[in-house]
Parts: sequence; C-alpha cells; structure tokens
Amino acid sequence: MADQAARSGAEAAEKLALTLAASLLLHFALIFGLQIRAVPAASHAGKVIQARLAEPPRVAAVAPPAPDTLTVQAQETPPLPLEEPASAETPAEAPPASAAAPERSASLPSIEVPLIEDPTYYPAKEVDVHPAALQIIQPSYPDEAVRANAAGSVVLVLLLDESGKVQELSVEEASPPGMFEQSALDAFRHARFSPAQRNGRVVKSRVRIKVTYDLTDKNSLIDKPQQK
Repeated sequence: MADQAARSGAEAAEKLALTLAASLLLHFALIFGLQIRAVPAASHAGKVIQARLAEPPRVAAVAPPAPDTLTVQAQETPPLPLEEPASAETPAEAPPASAAAPERSASLPSIEVPLIEDPTYYPAKEVDVHPAALQIIQPSYPDEAVRANAAGSVVLVLLLDESGKVQELSVEEASPPGMFEQSALDAFRHARFSPAQRNGRVVKSRVRIKVTYDLTDKNSLIDKPQQK
C-alpha cells in the first residue's frame, strides 16, 4: 500500500511536472508568438513613427519657407491694403489740397475778373461813359503852314486802355496831306483821358478826334505861333 501510494504520488508529481512543463511551453510559445507579432507591430509602429518623425522634419524643413511665404504674403496682402488705404488717404488728403487749389484758382478768377483785360476797343456808340481829355491839348502850328498861311484838319484814331492812356494812334485822314499830321500825332501821343465805361466798369475805347488848324479862328485851341 505504501508503495502504491508512493507510485501514485510519483505519477501525480510527474503528471504535474509534465503539465507544468507543457503549460510553460505553451506560455513560452504564446509569449514568444506575441513577441514575434509584437516585433512586426513594433517595427511597423516604429516605421510609422519614423515616417511621422520624418514628416515633421520635412514639415519643419518646409515650415521655414512657409512662414517666409506667409510673412511675404502677410506683407503683401495685409500690410499693402493697410498701406494702400494710407496712401489712398494721403492722396485723398492731397485732392482736398488740390480741391482747395481749384477753389483758390476759382476764387482768383472771381477776384481777377475786373483785372482781366477786355481785348475789345469799344467805339463811342457802345460805351455808357465817353472818355474825356484830362487837360487842354494844344497842337503846335507847323512853321511851314504859318509861312504859307495854310489851314487844314487831321482826323486821328486813338486807342485808349482802361486807365485812359493812349496805346495806339493813327491818322485816318488829313487835309492837306503832309502838312499837319505830325503836329497832331505829337500833341495826342502823351495825352491822358478819363477811361470809358461800359455796364458799370472801365473798358478800352476807340476814339476818333478831328483836329482843326486855322490861324484866323480865335477860339481854336491850337498853339499859334506869335506873329512878328
């Protein structure tokens, strides 16, 4: 009985050992299989991680240009609209200055309107106030006419400016020709007149004057030479 019990205990121990060995082998195989599977997974994960790690450097390598591009775009897009409005505001402020200039220029013509010269020399029938001599005008009697006891007349045309000053003068007709023209021209060349007026403002005028030379006319304003 004791031997049988010892054998059954030995068999049980042997079975237990075999069972433990099989269990260990199975666990070892499972563990080894898991390790084998884990290695590809780990290696695959490592590859994925390496790929991801490779991408961040690439992104990091691309990232510097990207910020540069962004900064360039940021400089081109946001600042330029900001600077363009600023520049637009500066010209916008300049146009007011230019607008002020037209206003000044517009105001200047309004101020200079009376100063603008009217090129028209108005005849006597087209003015409201006729020009008048501001002093007595006495032409000199030519010596040749005195010796010849000659009489005659000269018709002058005077162009007067807005101040009444003679701008131009010419002989329209003379009788007798070549006798009294120079005397009449010399007498009226520096004469002064009050200016003509038209519609309440001074204007240029065209004056036609007849100068009569007569030694026997006591009322003549011609400066007659003294008879010796």
